[in-house]
Amino acid sequence: MIETIAVTLRSQTLLLVLDNCEHLLDACADFAAILLDRCAGLTILATSRQSLRIPGEVTLQVSPLALPPRSPRHGAATEAEIAAFVGQNPALRLFHERARAVQPAVKLQGTGLTAAVDICHRLDGIPLALELAAARVNTLSIEQIAQRLSDRFRLLTGGSRNALPRQ
Repeated sequence: MIETIAVTLRSQTLLLVLDNCEHLLDACADFAAILLDRCAGLTILATSRQSLRIPGEVTLQVSPLALPPRSPRHGAATEAEIAAFVGQNPALRLFHERARAVQPAVKLQGTGLTAAVDICHRLDGIPLALELAAARVNTLSIEQIAQRLSDRFRLLTGGSRNALPRQ
């Protein structure tokens, strides 16, 4: 199968994305090395918690996102002021965008904004953790998510019942 893929890609210029390689690290490394050796126009973007350790690999670490101030002044803030505050804070913006993807009616205001800021801080601005927390707005309010983060790793586990155990 690898040979068929290599022949198909050999004359093309493209980007191939391999996501979550840590689950099949050796196989992904072998696959990527073979394809890169045989396909001059191929670039591979591999996501993994571990390096593939193949020739030519460039490793980029994903840093935590910048955190919003702990005590936002939102008492009498207008929607535009809140939107500007959210937009200026990468961790808060990511949390809000992902929460709205799950529950479009989600708004950050009042105690919800304070709770969202707390979530960002308690999860250290780590993008994946923020996304996992935001996904919970389909069953919990933002305030409930913040309250339940005292056991943050238990809250962020247990997703789809038909997902693979590693997920």
